Amino acid sequence: MNLQNIIKKVLKEEKESHKGWKTTNGNLIKKFKFSDYNETMDFVNKVARIAKKQNHHPDMKVGYDEVIITITDHEKGGVSEKCHKFVDAVDKI
Repeated sequence: MNLQNIIKKVLKEEKESHKGWKTTNGNLIKKFKFSDYNETMDFVNKVARIAKKQNHHPDMKVGYDEVIITITDHEKGGVSEKCHKFVDAVDKI
């Protein structure tokens, strides 16, 4: 297998491992929908605890029944392993 095919395989596996997350302009982004405001805020607080524990903080746009999370690694200038670790933790909520 040549290098180009290996890269394609890794990128495909990475994309599949983060269902629903889109990569845009060096960010990972995902929209989460909830049934009501209380459920939304419970989720936001859980994400905040993950961010504090990992010392890796996302941008979050919070609405009544949805949250849009955007994460990047400003030190690396794009998506890094820290970002992948963060989204894995968020997806386990």
